[in-house]
Amino acid sequence: GFFLEHGTVAASGQASVELLTGSTPSDDKRTGGGIRLGLPNAELLLNSGLNDYDENSALLKWALPRENTEGTKRTPVLWSLLAGIGHLDIEDANTRTNFTLGISATVKADAGTFTASPKLVYADNDVDDDTFFELDLGAYVGIVETEAGLFSAGIEALVTTADDTDTSIALGGRWLYNERINLDIVPFVFSDNDLIGVPGLVRLNIAF
Repeated sequence: GFFLEHGTVAASGQASVELLTGSTPSDDKRTGGGIRLGLPNAELLLNSGLNDYDENSALLKWALPRENTEGTKRTPVLWSLLAGIGHLDIEDANTRTNFTLGISATVKADAGTFTASPKLVYADNDVDDDTFFELDLGAYVGIVETEAGLFSAGIEALVTTADDTDTSIALGGRWLYNERINLDIVPFVFSDNDLIGVPGLVRLNIAF
């Protein structure tokens, strides 16, 4: 949902595809897509995109254990280890490569879902190299459940120490149409270049 990765990991054999579309205030089109594949105790994400919201990348999520040392009690936190690489080389444009290592933790309580994901990123591009810290935060609350599905509201924040990059805040809604189809609509993104539109950025996830 939205842009950050949650601590949940797809079960082995499960798969889903994602499509992202929208435009910026300057009418730059933002499109991308990806696929999620459930592996034994892990999930592989392959993203294809040309912008910051859906970067060309591969990310592996490894589920971490939820039991204590005695194995008698399960923690309410769903968490996973993140390791990713992204590379983009366009003729007559900057070449960039990103390496990411981090962790994502998600807690579900009643109608709310809360996620925190700290990451360390090494970025290599034609201009300079940079190593920076990112912290993704997300909170989502179910509002109403109807025959047409469950509607939720959410907010996400991306805090980063990267040079010349502001903190990003996204406000939007989620429509869980059924157990296989999920739609995120994000009309407000406040960052280096604010995005305000209707419907704004739209992400569709279809599970198989």
